[in-house]
Amino acid sequence: MKFQLHTLFFFTCLILTSFVRAQGIEFFHGTWEEGLAKAKAEDKIIFVDAFAKWCGPCKNMAANTFTNETVGEFFNHNFICMKIDMEEEMGLKFRDSYPVSAFPTLFFIDEDGEVVQKSVGAKGPQDIIALGQSVLDKYDKSTKYVAAYEAGDRSYQLVYDYVSALNKAGKPSIKISNDYLSDQKDLTTPDNLKLILEAATQVDCQCFETMEKHKNEISKIVPEDVINTKIRTACNNTVKRAIEFESHDLVVLAGDAMKRNLPAEAEDFKAASEVHYALALHDLTNITELINNYAKRLKNNPEGQYNLALDIEKYAHDNKDCMTMAVELAGKAAKEEDVKYVAGYASLVQKTMGKDEAIKVLDGALKKYNDPEDKDYKQLMALRKKIENS
Repeated sequence: MKFQLHTLFFFTCLILTSFVRAQGIEFFHGTWEEGLAKAKAEDKIIFVDAFAKWCGPCKNMAANTFTNETVGEFFNHNFICMKIDMEEEMGLKFRDSYPVSAFPTLFFIDEDGEVVQKSVGAKGPQDIIALGQSVLDKYDKSTKYVAAYEAGDRSYQLVYDYVSALNKAGKPSIKISNDYLSDQKDLTTPDNLKLILEAATQVDCQCFETMEKHKNEISKIVPEDVINTKIRTACNNTVKRAIEFESHDLVVLAGDAMKRNLPAEAEDFKAASEVHYALALHDLTNITELINNYAKRLKNNPEGQYNLALDIEKYAHDNKDCMTMAVELAGKAAKEEDVKYVAGYASLVQKTMGKDEAIKVLDGALKKYNDPEDKDYKQLMALRKKIENS
């Protein structure tokens, strides 16, 4: 991809800011064996929060990260999520196979029980989404199906599993889907409807058109939220393709698809995608108008405000008006007093207004801490010293 936006900004703002209803991660409360079976049935990786009741960072994640709406939307869609107390019976048994030396330890484990990735330490909303995305990016099951497919196996299950694995790995699957579906006399069988939905990875493909045509039939066998998530993902992928091929027509196609299928989210999506496209291609002709339009929709979304500020700084740092808007957006996010937002705001202020103004921002934030041993206090103080000595 020639142009690449800030990953969290693109994912969070373009897909999830539009009337998201998720209320954080929904954890599966069955046994470990049942979790493995569920992962196999749903073709997902298991995310495990290996925690202890007395662990402060674990409590912080439970209160502030796992309850985050964007985190919930991302993890509920992509993983089977489990919380396991490492000092109770299930956790002690789990530790026999998956050693834990610090809390929290975050595991990503496939349906065969193999560890895909392991991370130690608490994570904030943005960091845990980035961690989860890195797991999805590197986990590729499609190679398991290549030999059978190339040998001529065109059974439904093989094709469905192959297409699903390709989609999860971010590899092209449209030709395989079209070849299979073109031989089907009845596209409305439950199996074919499920394949059509899985194959609808982008708006500018026949499978998406077929999915729209048969959406009512699909909704009888697949939950509505699954269909809606698929539509959002396809629209998002089409905007990415628009940037890759420098084609604004694809941005329009994606927006039209949202309007047809998820009209309540269409205006937010359009505003976000227009900003993304313009920033990525450094087309600053109407950029202040586009940013203003989108920023109004981020009024109650500090995460979106902060990430928009980061992308403005990255792609339009040579435009004074844009940078002024970036500082304003970061400042609004920093009112939430999240240490990342405050630190990011101070850094932007330093770049645009000088280090004295940045130090004023940090001094104001530092006054709100009573404990000099607080880790957030130490982080902001370290940044203050760095700016002061720059």
